[in-house]
Amino acid sequence: MAMTKCKECGKDISTTAVACPNCGAKPVRTSGCAQLVAGGFLLLALLFVIGTCSRESNPSRSPTGSNAAARSPTRDAAAPPPTLPVNGAQWTYDAEPDPMGKGGTYYAVVKSSNTVEFEFPYAGPQRGTLTLRKHPRHGKDVIFQIERGQLLCRSYDGCSVLVRFDDGQAQKFAAGGASDNSTEVLFIRDYARFVKSMSKAKTVRIAPEVFRQGQPVFEFDVSGFDPKLYEPSAKAATSN
Repeated sequence: MAMTKCKECGKDISTTAVACPNCGAKPVRTSGCAQLVAGGFLLLALLFVIGTCSRESNPSRSPTGSNAAARSPTRDAAAPPPTLPVNGAQWTYDAEPDPMGKGGTYYAVVKSSNTVEFEFPYAGPQRGTLTLRKHPRHGKDVIFQIERGQLLCRSYDGCSVLVRFDDGQAQKFAAGGASDNSTEVLFIRDYARFVKSMSKAKTVRIAPEVFRQGQPVFEFDVSGFDPKLYEPSAKAATSN
């Protein structure tokens, strides 16, 4: 027979006794359901303690542990240095032999760094093109061209176009249209003055008159222009 202590007098009594035979106090009994609930809480607490101890003894499994930085491919790897733009890389140079055997034709071409939006029917962003050309029979030319639209500059009566070098005053240059009456091309006169000013500048802005579009401004990054690449030796030109 199982025995227990009386909570009042401390004498040994049977666990099945209704009251203590010494002092008459009734023992406090815990139901079986309550005992199961208490046991369940005790088991959960024990499992929690075991899990905590397991994580502390193996920190490599934690994403915030010391090994997390070692697993990161970007944290320890040195970032590559940024690529710096090459001065003058926006220019394109070309040379071709003259079919009449009189040397070569040389080109230096740069696209506008900005885009211009025209209205209907020439809608859509477009860039301008600035070309320097040295031709053995036609001489030296500064050629400005758009992708779409009508430049108001005819070949037979000419026009003027505003050109600004860096932050200087805008200058008027005489110009003329193409001999084939193309409306997207104009030739800027005074080649020597234009190239001399351009060679000292980083930015050239050209504002031609365009039919129903006003005078849009096309901006060109002309920095890094290389005269040696523009006009190589005659031998190099004829060999191409």
